[in-house]
Amino acid sequence: MNRKKRVYLYLLAILVVLSVESSIVSGAVYFMRPKQETVKQETETKIEPKEEKGSSSFTFAGVGDNLIHQAIFSQYEMGVTDYDFKEDYALMKPYIEPADLSFINQETICAGEEFGLSHYPQFNGPTQILDAVANTGFDWLAASSNHSLDKGSDALLAELNYLHENYPDISVTGAYRSEEESNQYIVREVNGIKVGLLGYTYGLNGIPLPEDMPWLVELINEDQIQKDMEALSKISDVQIVSMHWGTEYHTEIEADQQALAQKMNEWGVEVIIGTHPHVIKPAEIIQGEKQDTLCYYSLGNFLSAQDTNEGMVGGMASFTLQYDFDTQETSFNDVKFTPTVMYYDPAFTTFKVMMIHDYNDDYIPTHYVASLGYDMSKAWIQNYVKEIMGSPEGIEVVVE
Repeated sequence: MNRKKRVYLYLLAILVVLSVESSIVSGAVYFMRPKQETVKQETETKIEPKEEKGSSSFTFAGVGDNLIHQAIFSQYEMGVTDYDFKEDYALMKPYIEPADLSFINQETICAGEEFGLSHYPQFNGPTQILDAVANTGFDWLAASSNHSLDKGSDALLAELNYLHENYPDISVTGAYRSEEESNQYIVREVNGIKVGLLGYTYGLNGIPLPEDMPWLVELINEDQIQKDMEALSKISDVQIVSMHWGTEYHTEIEADQQALAQKMNEWGVEVIIGTHPHVIKPAEIIQGEKQDTLCYYSLGNFLSAQDTNEGMVGGMASFTLQYDFDTQETSFNDVKFTPTVMYYDPAFTTFKVMMIHDYNDDYIPTHYVASLGYDMSKAWIQNYVKEIMGSPEGIEVVVE
């Protein structure tokens, strides 16, 4: 063999090895791709017959603000009994636990007694609240809200560490323990469907992000959301985004919310779950060229001790998402908005959040909010929900 031919074969062998190594590295980081990395397209060497993969689906259940006022833990704070809040959520467990993917917005920090248990305007609850949330069956917790820094960055990091260490199967979005963690996307595989999850908040009640931790909480920024969607859509089949937005106690859809929801539809978001206003807002299906976007503008409060009847009414978003792997198209079935109702007594000893199916007028005589003169009848709740939600096309509003 002459010298030129040996050199040619040697170089060719090096190229083959580098190509194989590149493919291995690319596959190894599939679910850990940095946020700003551009996904390179591999060059096809031959045309393979297309394998049809068919379709799959998953069920979803999501609720609104887990708003932990001091009244909720006051009896425990006084040492009446051990901290255990599982009964507060017990009536919701049959609806949350069976869902393939279930969501809750952790409105207020629950970093524990080390940081001082506290009420409005700077909240902090016991970590046992998080135990109860996990026990109820929630898979996805949004940790970005306007109250995320109520007790400072250390408290938020303590809450995040508690969740990650004790409940690693719960996906936590919108807040991070490190810059490295903030640069990774969360993708859950649900019945074979890769579901990308994101979460953002409009602000932090005027508290600035620490200068050395600008990555700590994900703030709503249109350019960033678009960049995140471009990257996330390359490693997931569908994308669901939690948006902590809107004006408190406003029940109508606001123009800036609707405009941003339309843009998110164009960027490829399949589902938007809205939180923050503490009251329910309408829902709609935004039709787009790429895909439709199911948008719940606000699910209102979940567990709370607010003191108006509107604050006692929340909503559960539920649907079945169908994904076709061959056409990459998403469709929705059995899309619902079902009211949730909060009950607590004047002594602050009993707290229950429940579906409207489980609520009746027998609760009125001992309901704290009813004792303040507010109408807490089931008929009032049904009429209120109908008035706010209307009759959105493709979404069933359940009030029975």
